[in-house]
Amino acid sequence: MYYLVLKPNGQWHRPRAPFCIDKDDKPIILEWFKALKFPDGYAANIKRGVNPQMKKILGLKSHDYHVFMECLLPVAFRGFLPENVWLCLAKLSYFYRQLCARQITKNVVLASEQNIPILICKLEKISHPGFFNPMQHLMVHLAEEVRLGGPVQYRWMYPIERYIFKL
Repeated sequence: MYYLVLKPNGQWHRPRAPFCIDKDDKPIILEWFKALKFPDGYAANIKRGVNPQMKKILGLKSHDYHVFMECLLPVAFRGFLPENVWLCLAKLSYFYRQLCARQITKNVVLASEQNIPILICKLEKISHPGFFNPMQHLMVHLAEEVRLGGPVQYRWMYPIERYIFKL
């Protein structure tokens, strides 16, 4: 974990968490996001939400965050995070990509149901305990929901959100 370390001068120092990105790397990642281009209608203009002065990405719609979690997360942070942290994020991204696929087999859903508790435990080992609230626990139930209700694309709200926000 990130325990306090006593320096030789007698002061305590808290090391950076393993999931933190260096200040020097943030502008590189944000420039990558500014250069992203998507097919028409796939995702909104993500580069519009990139704010280099604040070093943040703001103002995205829920579908844009979905694209970020499903496709961009493992690509954006490869090489900037330790391998074990990146691997957990890549597995999380793959979990969402499998569940949101147009076609999904029963074997994939059952495997996802078995693997997601292990992945959540790995994420809990990496991140601060305050990060985990009931929302992160809901990932355990997503695979069961797909098993009971079928593919997600027939039940999600993205088409309705896009229609309402265009009005």
